Amino acid sequence: MVYGPVVGDLSLSAADACLEGEGAGDFAGNPVAAAGDVDGDGFGDLLVGARGNDGAASGAGAAYLLYGPVYGTISLALADARLLGENAADNAGVRVAGPGDVDGDGLDDLLIGAINHDGGGTDSGAAYLLYDAPLGTQSLSIADAVLVGEAADDGASKWLAGPLDANDDGYFDLLISAHGNDAGGSSAGAAYVVFGGGM
Repeated sequence: MVYGPVVGDLSLSAADACLEGEGAGDFAGNPVAAAGDVDGDGFGDLLVGARGNDGAASGAGAAYLLYGPVYGTISLALADARLLGENAADNAGVRVAGPGDVDGDGLDDLLIGAINHDGGGTDSGAAYLLYDAPLGTQSLSIADAVLVGEAADDGASKWLAGPLDANDDGYFDLLISAHGNDAGGSSAGAAYVVFGGGM
């Protein structure tokens, strides 16, 4: 993390904060997202994915939430919340997003992808939506909603996006990809818009 304003060529060794993965093969930081203000303290929060994390099971993956402001070099083991994939090889944290305030409670929410989740068939994928500010180490099974790919190999949640209000109703909505979806032909892919507010 580099606090602005930023000009010129800078080495990342001079960053204001460095968030380090817990272990070999975690791939922490692939991806990262601005989470918005999840805890309502007026500071922006950070969401960091680590799809290779083995904290729950081999390759289950993890996502870390850090409440801002953040300074210095910090192991992600010390994150304010450590959200672990449910099953081995889920690759939770392969994508993370700050979708905004989906439920309209005044606090920003979290969206975490698990591309190899098997809830809708082998590697159907899933996206976890969390409304409340989590703390400590928890399973993603605590999510308020799990949006599961329709069929095997859909790979739902390879990409997540937000915030957006696609229907102008004042609630933020979710945009979730499923690049392997076959509805339009073999691996034609699909993107799903899920409106917030009524979940």
